[in-house]
Amino acid sequence: MVNIKDYPLRKLADFLQFAYEKEFYERWMTLYPLMEAGFMPYCSFKDYKKKIKENASIKRKNMSMTDEQILKEGKKIVEIYEKNQQKAGEKVGNI
Repeated sequence: MVNIKDYPLRKLADFLQFAYEKEFYERWMTLYPLMEAGFMPYCSFKDYKKKIKENASIKRKNMSMTDEQILKEGKKIVEIYEKNQQKAGEKVGNI
């Protein structure tokens, strides 16, 4: 199994895009029965996804970051994650 930190940055962006796409689809699927029953007007998945992206007002600090800064921040996150990983068979104190 390959560790996620071994993937190139572009591949990680593809993974995130796939995750967002899946989340949009799952949210649309929860509304589909209501559209089918006539409780709300029908909206295709393509239109639904377009509306979500248009209405999203997420402010990202990463917009102005260089690639080096992004990698530096990512390495910090990985280091913290690895530091807090419990080793197999290690006692934590709780069950």
